[in-house]
Amino acid sequence: MPENSPFAQLPAGLGQRYEVRAEVGRGASGTVYFAWDTFAQREVALKVAHAHIFSDESDQALVRKAWLNEVHMAGSLHHPYIVEIFDAGFGDNSAYLVMEYLPHGTLEPFTKPGNLKPVSEVLDIAYKCASALDYACRAGIVHRDIKPANLQLVGTGEAKVCDFGAAYWSKSNNDSTQVMDIGSLAYMAPELFRHWVTPQADIYALGIVLHQLLTGKRPFDAPDQASLMYKIMNGERDPLTSFRPDLPESLNALLDRMLARSLEDRFANWPSALSALSTHSTKALQTKSAAEERPAEAELYDQLRQLPLLAPLNDAQLWELLRISQWRKVNAGTLLIREGGNAISCYLLLKGEAKVLQKGRLIALLDPGTLFGELAFAEENPSPRAATVLTASAATIGKWPYAQLHSASPGLQSKMLQIFFRLAAERLKQSDERYLRLYRQHAQTDDTDS
Repeated sequence: MPENSPFAQLPAGLGQRYEVRAEVGRGASGTVYFAWDTFAQREVALKVAHAHIFSDESDQALVRKAWLNEVHMAGSLHHPYIVEIFDAGFGDNSAYLVMEYLPHGTLEPFTKPGNLKPVSEVLDIAYKCASALDYACRAGIVHRDIKPANLQLVGTGEAKVCDFGAAYWSKSNNDSTQVMDIGSLAYMAPELFRHWVTPQADIYALGIVLHQLLTGKRPFDAPDQASLMYKIMNGERDPLTSFRPDLPESLNALLDRMLARSLEDRFANWPSALSALSTHSTKALQTKSAAEERPAEAELYDQLRQLPLLAPLNDAQLWELLRISQWRKVNAGTLLIREGGNAISCYLLLKGEAKVLQKGRLIALLDPGTLFGELAFAEENPSPRAATVLTASAATIGKWPYAQLHSASPGLQSKMLQIFFRLAAERLKQSDERYLRLYRQHAQTDDTDS
């Protein structure tokens, strides 16, 4: 194998499994290739460390440590908005990572003033990245190098967090994996200069990214590192409207909380930051007529994860459920299910009320948080609908076509079936209790008559 081959210093057999098709990126520590996994039959991104980082030079020690850190954590994080790691390896003179291939690149191009994304899309991206970092935080991990170059664009309103080489793993028993003197100065929270690592450092860094995506500028910039550090520690941030007059003032308040120097003034944790991002995502999508519009994904995710009904779902399954759903805000009197119609979807009444009619007679009222139309999902040949469902007020409705649920991941299908059958059992119990009450009332009437 030629010495300049990316596989020259890697374990034997790696070059046979992965067919390199193109180089897609090169940095100080390694090169990323677009490759084909001949075993799994899929496209992958193959990140190979540069040979020189394994030299005895002291300035390479941190780079080696970052590689060890990322390889050590490979496979420990599974979230829809964290880049998936399929394989990893580290030897005396080599290191590599095999990741999912995302062809759209990073968010870096969308931090330029002439190439900014719509505000609503930026807020959706920020919310999903915050959700991923919240998940990592609950696993004891602080990323510590959040920046546009470490956020991979997936599609409209979606990005994935990557590169955990600088991460601090609080639950690790191996001190050698903790990288303390690495990161990107422009995105570093003030407390990191004192080697004080908290999850709020990632909230700060995401605030810098959000500022860039909204304005095309970072809030603090300087010609050299010493001046930049001074500005981060002491400078005042210009309001967003000085960069873009069309941005709402409320976003200034959001960034004030994300970029506060004092930990007491910054969001205390990811749930509080997520709640604020959800609120602003909703405001960004508001129009003169709220009817028949799709709610913001951040708003939906925040509300769905608070439903006791969906508590069995983990983060990945909840995001998957949201992706395959269809959501809309509707007015009172909107027909959702017609008696005698085909059963092809189940529904969730997230907000508002609905009424159930059978042969024109009211038989039930549905409250917010009610799932309905789900029983036919388990039938091989679903029976026609037994009742009509109409909204009784303005409502937010989610719909899951059975075909989409049948194509979902096995884990999500299993959890949804558990939820469906638990609901069926609860409704059967309620029906039995109603029947028993009616029976007792009838028996008492008969005793009185006799």
